[in-house]
Amino acid sequence: MRPSPSSPVRKPFPGLVLRRIRDYWVESPNANPLVDQSLARAFVVDTFDTPLMAATVAAIFWITFLVLTGNPGTIVWGVLVHTSQWHRHRHLRRVDPASIDVATAVQTRRRLELRMLVPGLIWALAPWLFFPHDNLALILLMYFFISGVSSVVIAALAQWWLAAVCFSVPMFMGMALRLVVEPGSVQLIMGCLVVSQMFAALYYARKQNRLIVGAIEAGFEKARLADALARQLDHVAQLAAQRARIFAAANHDLRQPMHALAIFVDALNTRTAPSADNLRFMRDSVDALRGSIDALLDIAQLDGGVAPVRLEPLYLDSVFESLQGRFGALADAKGLALRVRPTEAVVRADARMLARVLGNLIDNAIKYTPAGTVFVFARRLQRPRNGVPAWRIEVRDSGVGIEAQHQEQVFEEFFQVDNPGRDRSRGLGLGLSLVASMAQVMGSRIEVRTAPGRGSTFSLVLEEAPAPPEEPDAASDVPAEPAADVPLPPVRILVLDDEQPVREAMRSLLCGWGHEVALAANPREALQHGGVFDLMLSDLRLGSGLSGLAAAQALQAVGKVRSVVILTGETAHATRAEVERAGYALIYKPAQAQALQEAIAGSRRT
Repeated sequence: MRPSPSSPVRKPFPGLVLRRIRDYWVESPNANPLVDQSLARAFVVDTFDTPLMAATVAAIFWITFLVLTGNPGTIVWGVLVHTSQWHRHRHLRRVDPASIDVATAVQTRRRLELRMLVPGLIWALAPWLFFPHDNLALILLMYFFISGVSSVVIAALAQWWLAAVCFSVPMFMGMALRLVVEPGSVQLIMGCLVVSQMFAALYYARKQNRLIVGAIEAGFEKARLADALARQLDHVAQLAAQRARIFAAANHDLRQPMHALAIFVDALNTRTAPSADNLRFMRDSVDALRGSIDALLDIAQLDGGVAPVRLEPLYLDSVFESLQGRFGALADAKGLALRVRPTEAVVRADARMLARVLGNLIDNAIKYTPAGTVFVFARRLQRPRNGVPAWRIEVRDSGVGIEAQHQEQVFEEFFQVDNPGRDRSRGLGLGLSLVASMAQVMGSRIEVRTAPGRGSTFSLVLEEAPAPPEEPDAASDVPAEPAADVPLPPVRILVLDDEQPVREAMRSLLCGWGHEVALAANPREALQHGGVFDLMLSDLRLGSGLSGLAAAQALQAVGKVRSVVILTGETAHATRAEVERAGYALIYKPAQAQALQEAIAGSRRT
């Protein structure tokens, strides 16, 4: 009967037994090289004084038997044992424990432990050089002396398993063989006892060895965990300090336009219409608020690893052409030359992220270049670091450059070298921070070469990719610029939101665009409106715990609305996933007019 595919295949019994014996008795290099290093260093330190003690014990042994037996073999053995101990002492003096590094720890430890084989063999010669053949009392004395010394040494060398085996096995076996070859049953029994004692001593020494090595491993693991915890605490502290700085700057950047907007609102009255300048300033304040919130959302998504990213083959030239069109006029207005060199590069990247990264770098280059040129180009790397073909994309300017002490800070949120007053006309100070995070998401990093007064070069490296079947349209790969206020054909729109100010504001905006608008605070009110709506703009969380998503699905199921767009202020990844699973578009509040117009245009195609 053949075993089923799911059942484990049992190894033959002898092979299984041999493997278990090998795993128990044979010591392999430790998985943590630091353990081998620690054991090698400890061997030199802890056994440095043992040659003197060993020589003393050996001297007592051979002098005792020289006096009792008068056998000249004791002198020969004494010369051998003391010579070996002297050489061992000299060797240990020459070894510097601090010089034993991790790379050579295993080999060094093995060499140190194997040197214990020499004294073990010398002790094994003792029963053969001056064995008291006809004196049972002296035989017992030799037996107890050798077995006692071997047992003590095994216990002392337990943490260095190979050393314990190299010393004790020859010592025990030399005595056992000498007793076995002697005539007489007592000697035979004693020889068998020596062998059994050897296995028992080694068995318990192996257990002790595992306990000691396990304790050393646990010590290193605790140290590793403590170090990891310390790094995590440092990282948390850095994040806390970073977030405190971000929120302090964000607090300023959010309060400033809110303050201006509140003043403009308080200045309004019903007798006179607001001036065009006041309306423009109010809109600028709202745009500033929206920009700050959107930037903070981008940071949160990138830090949380939930920013949507799609890495695919991308013609870099199409991105370059779009950037030339977006920033050419801006550079001309400042009297700069924006030169974008055509390229044949095909890279693996997220098209929208790459366009935003390069757009931010070009925008910064134009902003900080009083006169001269901004140069954008790509070149193939001749020696990529990991051997994978890659392209380096560079944005080079002839601007003011960056001081050395600020070169790392420019990638921090809300940091601007020469804008301590947080002048909003000069940006939020989030561009390079977002650029660095987006480059990291695409598997790259932003590098900068700069010198004060001589300009800066920002670059990133992207892997080369095989060319796609056909060159995609540049307009589909890069973010579209906000369209002008082009009037759209009117549609019927249902606004579902539990906040009355929001409903009224939406009605004012959408009716101003010429659409027919109905308002509802809950699904019941929505059903009271007659007819079918082309588009429903629904808040995600309605009053009384109602779900705008569930309401949208129900109203669409009964044919009340044809198309649905969910609006929400919740930026969690779970919220996006929930709406995407339902198949609806998602717009984050505060909603941009461009996003609403695209949603209306999309409703006409459904």
